[in-house]
Amino acid sequence: MAMKKRIDELVELLNYHSRKYHEEDSPIISDYDYDMLLKELAELEQLYPMYKSDSSPTLRIGSQPLKEFAKVKHEIQMESLSNAFTYDDLYAFHERILKESIKPEYVLEKKIDGLSVSLEYINNKFVRGSTRGDGIFGEDITNNLKTIPYIPLILQINEIIPYLEVRGEVYMDKESFKKINEIAAQNGDKEFANPRNAAAGSLRQLDPKVTARRNLKIFIFNLQKIQGIDFDTHVQTLDFLHNAGFETNEIVRVSENISDIISGIEEIQSKRLSYKHDIDGAVIKLNNLSDRLILGSTAKAPRWAIAYKYPPEQKETVIKDIFVQVGRSGVLTPNAEFDPVFVSGSRISRATLHNMDFINSNDIRVNDHVLIQKAGDVIPEVVKVLKDKRSGNEIKFNMPNKCPLCKSDVIKMEDKAAYKCIGINCIGQISRRLEHFCSKEAMDIEGLSTAAVEKFLDLKLVNNISDIYDLHLKKDLLINIDGFGKKSIEKLLTAIEKSKQNNIDRLIFGLGIKHIGKKASSLIADNFSNMDEIISADINDFTSIDTFGEIMAKSIVGYFKNDDAIELINKLKIQGINMESQSFSNTKKISEKLSGKTFVITGSFNGHTRDELKQIISKNGGNVTDSISKKTDYLLVGENPGSKLSKAEILGIRIINIEELISTLLY
Repeated sequence: MAMKKRIDELVELLNYHSRKYHEEDSPIISDYDYDMLLKELAELEQLYPMYKSDSSPTLRIGSQPLKEFAKVKHEIQMESLSNAFTYDDLYAFHERILKESIKPEYVLEKKIDGLSVSLEYINNKFVRGSTRGDGIFGEDITNNLKTIPYIPLILQINEIIPYLEVRGEVYMDKESFKKINEIAAQNGDKEFANPRNAAAGSLRQLDPKVTARRNLKIFIFNLQKIQGIDFDTHVQTLDFLHNAGFETNEIVRVSENISDIISGIEEIQSKRLSYKHDIDGAVIKLNNLSDRLILGSTAKAPRWAIAYKYPPEQKETVIKDIFVQVGRSGVLTPNAEFDPVFVSGSRISRATLHNMDFINSNDIRVNDHVLIQKAGDVIPEVVKVLKDKRSGNEIKFNMPNKCPLCKSDVIKMEDKAAYKCIGINCIGQISRRLEHFCSKEAMDIEGLSTAAVEKFLDLKLVNNISDIYDLHLKKDLLINIDGFGKKSIEKLLTAIEKSKQNNIDRLIFGLGIKHIGKKASSLIADNFSNMDEIISADINDFTSIDTFGEIMAKSIVGYFKNDDAIELINKLKIQGINMESQSFSNTKKISEKLSGKTFVITGSFNGHTRDELKQIISKNGGNVTDSISKKTDYLLVGENPGSKLSKAEILGIRIINIEELISTLLY
């Protein structure tokens, strides 16, 4: 028992010194002394693993590297926020809330520029952490999050909480960002562009030990779900979370007056540069939790909150050149290259000029002094030409008559501002098509970057999409390419092989069919069981899909009338690429009895899975959503229902069981 006592003493002592160092910035022992205590604890835990505490600081050191992150489905969708760019947008947000007969009280917080994560606790113990991902599915990064000292591994409260989920923003402060780039520069490594990229890259390391060295921090901004305790306001939840050991986002102002909130936004902006961390706006939320339930959410964002984005930072620079890029459809896009400037957290030297109409209407010339900003703090753009600074050495730009890559003719597209290369085998178009096919949202082939694709094209290792799946036959050639080692080649070939199992919607999107984006590709996969069905479908088959328009239908039908497209699909079939839809659910309607009605499902059901119940409702014309709102008509309740039941009761939504669904509504 003496060893258990010493282990407990060390855990308590080390956690105390960790708080003094990380949270209070007032360390009282040296780093060396701390490391010696930590070393002693680690050695004792190895000898006496039965005495290891769930709150041991050794759990933060980092576990073994992973091969890849596991996928996690969020129980509650991780939504993004709608944006406001003017004060008029905020007043409109306020008016929308008033129309719902709500007397709002607002909470104003800083919008931390980082990476959103979800943290889950069971019986006070941190059990899982995940990224936002697409909002529905994220990645399990639990081991990496455990290395952040601002995340309590055990809630620091006396009562036992059966389940808790909180949402927060992981970030890197300015000082840590500066240090990490100094180290990178000394080692000859690539530096991070800005603190957000550094935080995201650090958090998504497969080796938690790397994450542990990056000094990441976190602010918790929302209590998403809790069992055993009820709260009335957002402010109450943050007080509770702070007492439980979390670093919570600072509340700048609480007010019923939207003008007062706007004054708070201006206060944040005036202090923006003095903060130790980057912010990219301010967040306005309703304080009353019952008001939030009434408003609910859209498909992507809560109606009870909005993010105000500050006007983008602008910098002056000089355009040194205007060059064109060839897109996958052959369209030539002019781009400006200018003296590098540091804008909104990163160094930029290029911006799109869109088309000749944009260049002509703004009279943009080489050697012009211009103002540059990032649209939405992300995309570089030319805002204004400073014509009063012209010297007479400025040069007007004209679109080339020949493609800069394949030397084919360039034509102006009829009734459009765009110019297009008509070369059938233009390497620029092929390159962009291959990049799109391999992109994360399409076939997700990691390792086939823009540079890699262009290099493979130059060496004639690939010339079309199907050639990607023959690269495993050319390993001897790949190993001789500069920049490609044995490890990177194996990683690339593994990613290519893995992509063969993707659902068919990724393949459809990757083909780059005009007007067929990611959402349309998913709709197609949901409504057709395999590629052969898609190829043989007519325009009416596609337009019968909800939200699928005639232009999209004509585009995909036309695409598969092309012999080259059919030849490509046949090659991909032979190479083993999945041609079956894993999301097809045969949801063709058998009646309209539930037409116009919206259902939410909670709990478990004997004899039926949730997916089966969703199909029953959908086949009879109904709609199933994941969250309760005022627009919900019915809550279908099974055994052990969740918090949705209490929300439905508050909103006065009709609550039914499976017997009522079948006997009353369907018959």
